[in-house]
Amino acid sequence: MVSLSLLHPKRDAVPEGCQANQFVIFDDVPLYWDAWDVMDYHLETRKPITHLLKPLEISTPGGLRGSVSFSLQLSESSILTQEVILDAGSPYISFQTQVDWDEAHKFLKVEFPAKVRSPNATYEIQFGHLQRPTHWNTSWDWARFEVWTHKWLDLSEHGFGVALLNDCKYGCSVHDNVMSLSLLRAPKSPDATADIGRHQFTYAVMPHLGSFQEAGVIQQAYNLNFPLHVLEGAPPGPCPVWSAFSVQSPAVVLETIKQAEDRPDALVVRLYESYGSTVDTWLQMGFPIQEAVMCDLLERPDPNTSLVLEEHRLKLSFRPFQILSILLVLRGQSRD
Repeated sequence: MVSLSLLHPKRDAVPEGCQANQFVIFDDVPLYWDAWDVMDYHLETRKPITHLLKPLEISTPGGLRGSVSFSLQLSESSILTQEVILDAGSPYISFQTQVDWDEAHKFLKVEFPAKVRSPNATYEIQFGHLQRPTHWNTSWDWARFEVWTHKWLDLSEHGFGVALLNDCKYGCSVHDNVMSLSLLRAPKSPDATADIGRHQFTYAVMPHLGSFQEAGVIQQAYNLNFPLHVLEGAPPGPCPVWSAFSVQSPAVVLETIKQAEDRPDALVVRLYESYGSTVDTWLQMGFPIQEAVMCDLLERPDPNTSLVLEEHRLKLSFRPFQILSILLVLRGQSRD
C-alpha cells in the first residue's frame, strides 16, 4: 500500500516513497527465556517480505464491501494470505489475515509508516491509555523498542492522526513515524511446537482528523473486536429498536455486563471513563430496575455512595479513567 487518503480534506496518511502494510521478518534468538524475551539486537536482522505467491485479485467487486486478496511466501514453509477490506461507511481499512506458520526463531511484524510527526504515541491499556515516546534518546526510551498495547495505538499531530487497531495482537512499537505491530514468533523452548500451525487475525488502519478521542478511535476498536452478528428468523416488517443499555457520553465505555455472583436477581455493570476527562453522563436501561447500588470489584455494596434511579436511567459522574461498578437489582425478581 503506497497511498491511503482521506477525501475531505484530501490528506494522504502514507509518506511518499514508503509502503504501508509492509511485512517484515526478523531473526529472534533471545539469550535466556526463549518464549518470553525479545532482545533489541533482533532489529538489526530486518528483512522485508516481497515474494508474491498469489497475484492481487479482486475478491469483492464493490457495493457495500470492496476487497482484494493476495498471498505472500514468507519462507519455504510459511505462507501468508490476506484480504484487504473496505466496507461502506467504515472509517478504517481492515486486513483479514491467515498465516500457515512453520518457523524456528523468527519474528513476523507488519509496518505502517505514517505521514505524521509526533514525539509521543498513544497506546490503549486496560481501562485507559498512556503515551510513550517515539524516539530512542535515552536508555529508558531504547528499552521500550517493543511495548504492549490492547486494541489500538495512535500516532497523531495537531488535527490529524493514524490509528492501528487489532483484534488479538498485543506487541507493538512506534519509532519516529513507523508504526509496527508484532504478529507471530517461533520460540523452541519450553515447547518446540509453540505457535506452529495456522493463525487467523485481523488488524486495521484508520487515518483520522482531530484527536483520537474526537475521531472515535476507541469506539472503532471495540467495533473491530466485537462485530455485530446477524441472526436469522426475525419476523417480517420493520425491526423494533431496543437496547438493553446505552451510555450518553462517548467518553464512557460500558465494559462488562454480568450476573451478580451471589444474587440471581441482580446484574453487575462495569463502566470506565476512556478519554482522560471529567464527565457526567446517563446510563439508560431498557428494562425495569428496582434498585441501583455502587459496589466494589468483589460486588460488595458501598454504603458511602448513593445512586438516584430516575425511571430507567442513572446519572453517573466520572473522574479521568475512573472505573465504576454498579449492582442493578431487577424488578420483580426473587432472590431464591
